Amino acid sequence: MTRIATESEGDGDLDVLFVHATGFCKEVWQPVIDRVVSESFSWMSIDQRGHGDSDSGTLPNDWDFLARDVIDVLRDHAGVIGVGHSSGGGVIARAEAFRPRMFRHLVLIEPIIFPPPYRRMDGPMSEGTRRRRDVFPSRDAAFERFASGPFGAWAPEVLAAYIDHGFRATERGWELKCAPEVEADFYAEGLNHDTWDRIETIEVPVTLVAGEGSDTHPKPYLDALASRFREVEVVVVRGAGHLVPMEDPSAIAEIVSDVLVTS
Repeated sequence: MTRIATESEGDGDLDVLFVHATGFCKEVWQPVIDRVVSESFSWMSIDQRGHGDSDSGTLPNDWDFLARDVIDVLRDHAGVIGVGHSSGGGVIARAEAFRPRMFRHLVLIEPIIFPPPYRRMDGPMSEGTRRRRDVFPSRDAAFERFASGPFGAWAPEVLAAYIDHGFRATERGWELKCAPEVEADFYAEGLNHDTWDRIETIEVPVTLVAGEGSDTHPKPYLDALASRFREVEVVVVRGAGHLVPMEDPSAIAEIVSDVLVTS
C-alpha cells in the first residue's frame, strides 16, 4: 500500500481537505490556510503519491490510484469540503464520483478534467519536466532560482514553503522530493482518465475557480467544464494564471472561508 503523508490541525470533525497540484507539496497550502477567516476549522492537507513525504508507488500513476488515495485518507470522514488545485482538483472530483457524498462541497481550482479522447500523451510539459534540474547547491540557491524565474509571481511565503518542504538535503545538494520522472508521468497521464464523463454524477455543489490569465482554462473551455456539473459557481481570479493559490492565496482563502460559512 502506498503511504500518503498528511498534515492536519484542529479538533472535531474534519472540515477541509487540501490537495496540491502536480510537482508541489502539501505545505504550499499553509499560506491559504493561515488566511482562512473562521472561528475554528479542522483541516488536512496531503502529499499526492510521489510528492513531498509520500511514497512514490509505481509508474504509471493511474488516476484511479490517485482518487483511491484520497478515499483511503478520508475513510473515517464524510461531508468534508474538498479543495484541490490542478491535478488535485481533478483527483478530488474523481474521488467524489467514486464515493458520493464523501465531500459536501468541492472547490476545484483549475482542475485537470478534459474531454475525450482519453489517452496517455507526452507533450511539452512532460518532456520539459524530464529535463528539469532537480538539485541545487543549497536552499538559498534554489530559492533564488525560482524567485527570479518560473515562480516569480508567487507570494513570497508560498515560495518559501515550496523550497523548504518540496526539497530535501541530500549528498547531492538541495534536491527535489518529487522526481522529474514522477512529475512528468503525472502530466502524461493527465488526459488519460474519464472524469469528464463522470462529473455529471456529482451531486454536491462545486465552486470552479480559474485564473483570469490562465493558459489551461480559457473561457470557452471553462464554460464547457462548468456546464457538466449539476450545481456550480464559477469564480475567476483577476491577475492570476494557472497557479492561482500560489499567486493569490488571499483570494483562495476568501473562497474557502465563504464555503465554510455557507455549506
